[in-house]
Amino acid sequence: MPDQTHPPDDRRAPSERVVEAVATASGTSPLDFEPTLYDVVDPEALDALVRSGTENVRIQFRYGDRSVVVTGTGHVEVSASTEEIPSSEWLSPDE
Repeated sequence: MPDQTHPPDDRRAPSERVVEAVATASGTSPLDFEPTLYDVVDPEALDALVRSGTENVRIQFRYGDRSVVVTGTGHVEVSASTEEIPSSEWLSPDE
């Protein structure tokens, strides 16, 4: 069961919503959360992929001690990380 679920918000970049959701799930301020998102994934690439218009995209990665899933619709889901999840996984509908 996810700790945090954030629906799409067209006013904020998906990468910003990821940082906020993970920090909230971890009980930390987004400004103080470590590691930075830049240490885990390329935020600009994440934003571009989500905003590409491909709704079937699903991006899954570990961020801190959490598992993050971002969909092509901009939905962000954060849950406790498991060792079964690779450090990053970028899926497109063609795979």
